[in-house]
Amino acid sequence: MIRERAFAKKVVVHSRSGDRVALAYCVEQWLRDGVSYVGVVGIDASALEDIVDWTCIELSLRDGREPGGDDGYDILTAFHPADEGLDDAIELARLIGEHPDAPICIVEI
Repeated sequence: MIRERAFAKKVVVHSRSGDRVALAYCVEQWLRDGVSYVGVVGIDASALEDIVDWTCIELSLRDGREPGGDDGYDILTAFHPADEGLDDAIELARLIGEHPDAPICIVEI
């Protein structure tokens, strides 16, 4: 079962390789850490955003929770098209979600 603890609330994934396996592994840790937002920019950004969403669904089902329900695991996600860069992703992360002053963690995969 995933337990919450205080940590950075926002993550921006800068994809240089499109590594789906590494990202799926990170999502479970981010849920434990209470991350509320993940933005993805770079190679395969749209597909990687889907990985975050589907991993939340799969982990909810694994733990007997209702995906998308009040007790399901959920992270707000966004991807940035190829014409946007890391700075755009960081700016959106800064502006979005419940934690406007939260630190933003940049993760390269």
